[in-house]
Amino acid sequence: MSPMLFVLLSVTGLFAALLAFKAVTKLRFCVICASVSLTWIGLLIAYRAGVFRDLTVVALLMGQSVVGIYYLAEKRLPERFRVFRLPFLLTATAIAAALLGRLSGAAVVLPALAALWASFGFVYAYRQDTRVKTLADRVVACCKDW
Repeated sequence: MSPMLFVLLSVTGLFAALLAFKAVTKLRFCVICASVSLTWIGLLIAYRAGVFRDLTVVALLMGQSVVGIYYLAEKRLPERFRVFRLPFLLTATAIAAALLGRLSGAAVVLPALAALWASFGFVYAYRQDTRVKTLADRVVACCKDW
């Protein structure tokens, strides 16, 4: 069976099972997110065990989870924290790359992420200052009205 067909069937099967589980337990969670996450976690374990070989498919699923977590955080966090969207998204991407064993240049990537967080932290801390407010407003509005 092709890796992609296996993924499609796995996500679909987990979706059906988790949808039923959610109805019985009344737990609140995103069934699609859980299905995708459980699939890539299982495939990552299978990859590390030498059973599954297509790391690209795992990376695609992980990317979907990164975006899902991004949207969940955006939905649940107060608007004032939306200034941190870019550092959050890039940090989650770096974490996914690290989980895949593909975070090359970590000695450069980690300080770059720290500098990015610090820069956006500065914008957040001084967002009420008239000189910084315009920039902060543009950062928060980056995904609106497009």
